[in-house]
Amino acid sequence: MTEQIEQAIQESPLFKHLDDSDLQTLIAASSARVFEPGTQIIEENQNIHHLYIVLMGRVRVWTNGPRGEVELKTMGPGAYFGEVSLMSGNAATASIEVKTGPAQVVAIEKEALMDLVKRDEKVRKMLQGVTLARAKDTIGKVFK
Repeated sequence: MTEQIEQAIQESPLFKHLDDSDLQTLIAASSARVFEPGTQIIEENQNIHHLYIVLMGRVRVWTNGPRGEVELKTMGPGAYFGEVSLMSGNAATASIEVKTGPAQVVAIEKEALMDLVKRDEKVRKMLQGVTLARAKDTIGKVFK
């Protein structure tokens, strides 16, 4: 399992540029988790404590809008989620549910990630860019 965690972190576009010391810190602060189909990994309006990288399976991202449930996207291996809440410091803006699986994910602890964000401008800018893009996408889908 440790090899899968290591590979997922090293291959993520977020972390490819990191030196071995930073990679090892993230790997040490990570765990692999398995979720069955239908399981909610993140529930909207809850506090988030991890950044997740999908290893296997597919997850569905959705939120509640003025007219009910709004499907935002489906993510598969290599995708990551949880960054919007981690970067903003706010509760989750969407729910993440296992669509097909079981889904296997790497969960990187918030403290280790946020420490890296403070020190590494490239990671910070990438996460800020993704956060902004996803927020715009969500607003566009919820209020269309």
